[in-house]
Amino acid sequence: MASRRQHIQRPNSQFNLKLYAHIHLHSFFASLGRLARAPFNFMMTVGVIAITLSLPAGMLVSIENLKAVSGQIDFTHNISIFLNHTVSLDKAKLLAKKIEKSTKVSKTKLIDKQAALEEFRQYSGFGSALSSLGENPLPHVIQVSPVLSFNNPAALKSLVLELRLQPDIKLVQMDMSWLERLNAILNIAQRGVTLITILLAIAVLLIVSNTIRLELQSRRDEIDTTRLVGATHAFIRRPFVYSGFWYGLLGGIGACLLVTLSLWLLDGPTNALSTLYNSPFNLSYMSFNSILFWLLLSILLGVIGSWVVVTRHLNQLEQ
Repeated sequence: MASRRQHIQRPNSQFNLKLYAHIHLHSFFASLGRLARAPFNFMMTVGVIAITLSLPAGMLVSIENLKAVSGQIDFTHNISIFLNHTVSLDKAKLLAKKIEKSTKVSKTKLIDKQAALEEFRQYSGFGSALSSLGENPLPHVIQVSPVLSFNNPAALKSLVLELRLQPDIKLVQMDMSWLERLNAILNIAQRGVTLITILLAIAVLLIVSNTIRLELQSRRDEIDTTRLVGATHAFIRRPFVYSGFWYGLLGGIGACLLVTLSLWLLDGPTNALSTLYNSPFNLSYMSFNSILFWLLLSILLGVIGSWVVVTRHLNQLEQ
């Protein structure tokens, strides 16, 4: 008897599952068809969502590209060692060879003070003033190229501290403060974009909620009729939630397309600029994970916005 009862109940369970899936599929595509019957309002809402989300998405891509630029900066010859004036040329050569033997140094280049003076005289425009000096005021300079493993700010700083301990060295200079400031600015900008993303996400919620609220008002008689025949809140809410899904999906796709189009328009001038600076840098477009993130975020905002406003409307009708 029990096996017979199970045999009878199993088809009913399968039938209910099929019916449930059929209802959802019908609401899924019917909601898109209803939106397509008012294309102007539909596309205007999708366009607003796309523009709203494209702003933080574009900012994040721009910051990632700027970080890539700062990461590709060549630090070769970025460490300059100024020797004491009393150091002779032979002693400077010995010191340069000693520094070059370090495992942290790729190569060194010695600029003797006489060559430095002639170069300064040629490009500074102070040739007559330099001629009046009794002696050469410039010291010998050693330019240090670190190995690739030390080609980052933290490692270079440790190398500078080590070089300062060498004898006959007056000054070790590494001009990287501007790069550190740039990285600090980029970190601040990234946090700022995160805050902007949160604010604009709230704006998308309000946009979808207001659009669904207007649709609820236009379909109030239909909702009242379905409630009279016993429709549940879930049944009434379902097509509106799917409408929010379509708003979010198409708005997210539009945002990604706008960002990609903007990057494509900037790609040519950027390549021309990088060629002038002999740099291999190319603009990075949105990655697959980034596109997926913005699509899921947009869909989530659309679904949440529609679900909240429809639930609130139905609760008000019950009061």
